[in-house]
Amino acid sequence: MRIEFMKNFIKIVEAGSLKKASKEVGTSISTLSFQINQLEKFYGAKLLRRSSNGVVLTEEGKIAYENMKMIVESIVEAKRRIMELNGSKITIASGMVGINVVFNLQTLIKANYPNTKVEVVLRGAHDCLKGLLNGDYTFAIVGDVSKDRRFVYEVVGQDRIVLITSPNHPLAKKDTITIDEIKEYPLIILTDNYGITTSVIKALESSGLSLNEFKIGYTVDDYFTLLNLVSKNEGVAITSLIASYKACEMGLVVAKKVEDLRDVRKIYFVTTDVVMESKRYRDVADFIVRNAKILFESFDGCV
Repeated sequence: MRIEFMKNFIKIVEAGSLKKASKEVGTSISTLSFQINQLEKFYGAKLLRRSSNGVVLTEEGKIAYENMKMIVESIVEAKRRIMELNGSKITIASGMVGINVVFNLQTLIKANYPNTKVEVVLRGAHDCLKGLLNGDYTFAIVGDVSKDRRFVYEVVGQDRIVLITSPNHPLAKKDTITIDEIKEYPLIILTDNYGITTSVIKALESSGLSLNEFKIGYTVDDYFTLLNLVSKNEGVAITSLIASYKACEMGLVVAKKVEDLRDVRKIYFVTTDVVMESKRYRDVADFIVRNAKILFESFDGCV
């Protein structure tokens, strides 16, 4: 029995359908069906009920699902411990809120831990968190974190949710901007994979508003596409100040405070309890947290 089959089975259950899971793992539906059949042979029971609405665990499937999760998690833990013994490799995943600091952190880590290989990947915050639990990443910098007991996290900075427009947009010339004014223009948003989308929804709800009240012009799955569309005056976006900071500096977009929006959000350093069992990784985590706080301080008060 291959561990890959178990990992994919877990993704199928979490996604609720073979179609969604196949997109996530980059594998055909027929391949996933074959893997399910192999698992059902291995456990000697029907594990999933399939229908046009998706998949549901059978009673036997619930037991097998928990067993597979335990097996996969134990393998992730073993891989981390072996990695520590064989020389360090660290992967830092960053949501868009960390884009302007994460490469600086990479340079600092390399300078202070010369025998450590450091890689950086940019993902949506929710993908960063999934990657931590799957063992793909060691640490993450994100603007949204779930309360999963396996996460260890610390606040390293503060971000602001702002409106960004093109420099020649009518709202770019105003000193103050209200939510009602934003509703007059197409809004460009990111998919749910991004922590900023969650943060914007929470900020709107805290202000007694809903995303459904806006004219959604585009929903995009890449932050640079969002910036490009805004700079071309295809719409406006409510987004992270820090993520859009460089684009503002270059004059591609203009950031404006929204007067009636609760706009402050926290930035988190996140890892897992498994990683923190290693003294080596705890030392690096402390180093990242200290330096991330210093780097994020430079953005304080910039709006």
